[in-house]
Amino acid sequence: MNQNLLKNFNKIWLSIVAVNLMLLAFLPDWFSRESISGFLEGLGALALVTYIFVSLARALLFLPITPFIIAGAITFPDMPVILWVISTLGVVVGAFIVYSFPSLGGYDKFLEENYPKAVDYLKRKLLGRYAFWIIAGWAFFPAVPTDAVCYVSGIAKYPFRKMLLPLLIGELPIVTAYIFLGAEIGEWLRL
Repeated sequence: MNQNLLKNFNKIWLSIVAVNLMLLAFLPDWFSRESISGFLEGLGALALVTYIFVSLARALLFLPITPFIIAGAITFPDMPVILWVISTLGVVVGAFIVYSFPSLGGYDKFLEENYPKAVDYLKRKLLGRYAFWIIAGWAFFPAVPTDAVCYVSGIAKYPFRKMLLPLLIGELPIVTAYIFLGAEIGEWLRL
């Protein structure tokens, strides 16, 4: 019963992720900061609540956080500190979701059985002496998804608490820049 439930959950989740990835590939404008900002502005009083929900739940679908942060800064230019707190919580919650997912969905066992050399390599790197700097650098570099290092850390069984500090050290300067630059971009667009 439990195994059957897990298979059905995985099929549904993978289908939703696949649809979102296809939408990202074929309709990238749907996930642009302008379309997200326009959507939020159309919600009126529910915009901030929706923004909080999306910021916390977007990792379930492997959606990048960057367009949401910038769209929030454009939509709510008078609340940069609140946006920073929401975005930081979004990073932490998203990291926890993605970190936990390999064991929750049974993907860690699947990958260990089918790709033992790759998993062993990742474990050696993330359990080695430079793990802190690998995670911080990965999180700071905007061209690679931060969710990937969280997923890999989950597979490698790197302790979540130890992963969180370098993740935040790498991610928070970028989040801060996106919020304040996003607000400036929003002001410029409203001229």
